Amino acid sequence: MALMDYLKRKGPGRRRSEPQRDTFTFPNTVQLGQTGARQRVIYKPTPRNLRFFGQTVYARRAINAIKNPIKLLDWEVRPRKGIDINPELQRQIDIATACLTNPNNDDSFHTFVEQLVEDVLHGAAAYEQQLGGDPLRPLWLWPVDGLSIQIFPGWNGDINEARYQQTIGYGTAYGGGHQILLRNNELVYLRPNASTATPFGVGALEIAFNTISRTLGVGEFAGNVASNARPSVGLDLGDGVSAEGLQAFRNYWRNEIEGQGQMPIMGLAGEKGRGANVLRFYPEGDNALFLKYQEFLKSEIATAFDLSPQNLGVERDVNRSTGEVGEDRDWDGAIKPMAHMVSSHISRETIQGLLGFSQLEFGFLGIDREDEKQEADVYAVYYASNAITPNEQRERMGLPPLASPYGDMILIEANQQIAQQAADAAAETAAKELARP
Repeated sequence: MALMDYLKRKGPGRRRSEPQRDTFTFPNTVQLGQTGARQRVIYKPTPRNLRFFGQTVYARRAINAIKNPIKLLDWEVRPRKGIDINPELQRQIDIATACLTNPNNDDSFHTFVEQLVEDVLHGAAAYEQQLGGDPLRPLWLWPVDGLSIQIFPGWNGDINEARYQQTIGYGTAYGGGHQILLRNNELVYLRPNASTATPFGVGALEIAFNTISRTLGVGEFAGNVASNARPSVGLDLGDGVSAEGLQAFRNYWRNEIEGQGQMPIMGLAGEKGRGANVLRFYPEGDNALFLKYQEFLKSEIATAFDLSPQNLGVERDVNRSTGEVGEDRDWDGAIKPMAHMVSSHISRETIQGLLGFSQLEFGFLGIDREDEKQEADVYAVYYASNAITPNEQRERMGLPPLASPYGDMILIEANQQIAQQAADAAAETAAKELARP
């Protein structure tokens, strides 16, 4: 294993045609005077807390709202835009499709993608890819816990140098266990909200970390208040009440007032003449449970996941029109970008990179869904402006062309043709009338 790790990290240099980069990658990971630290791995903090928070109610709802639609989408391997299909490309498509349909002996493609999206929302996703000896099944893919992957920030692009390292145990550089070095073409790492400050991404669950923590705290407090139902007020009997008088009043309250629904009538006077007084400790009812604050926290969690608050049960002032707008916004702002992230990594790193099928790409079907009513209205405007023919629009919709000659005419040409046919028919009718004896 040590030899393999050495060979992975020490191999032939970069291609001569590739220029040398002068700037630092992820300079925040290097302390002043410690340039040698660039060859050390860095790890993602708080992964255990992220996994725990991912099991809480509202975080789980937000994750499922993005993950479930994506895992149910159909998909295809297809030629890249502008490339025509041919027998060789069809052979490559069949091989790539067969490999992705059953990535490994345990997963289908849907369970494979489900795990990737789950981990991306937690903060990082990864999958291992290897080539096998079967020409009909050359590719094998395994999902990997992205939070267990540590990164060499100083990786220089050498394909034979290790870029990643998986370590047993969360939260430490070495975890007290075995380390596995992985080259760039052996592990595909998906990082959400990528930046130049860190090699790690920032997942939606990390963004909502503090909000989820507050939600758990206020939820526990509200649960204790609601289940214990302790009084929110206290009664001050005033000055000069002796211990015997206090006990006598307690007995009176228990025996004559509690559970009987009677209005308590009392007359107490202390040495200074101050009578009984009610002290309020905290709010009562819904205010005591901080329900409005909990609703606000749910909205914050939804915002961190790029979702509408209605997805997390905040349905105040939601009607059909606002609900449909929110659903479309969730699709365009959360589900669609996530699907494109997954498909782009599979296309670039796996199909084009490892398999070498450079003219193919992976894509989800139905991800770019259209509003049919809006599309029809736009077509009507184009057609009325003589900018498009019916057959051109049908081609965009994936429908066969019309057999009618009007299918290849713009509106003004069709109207002229119809007017000419009407004039010809009228002239023919008039000629027949004149020809009658």
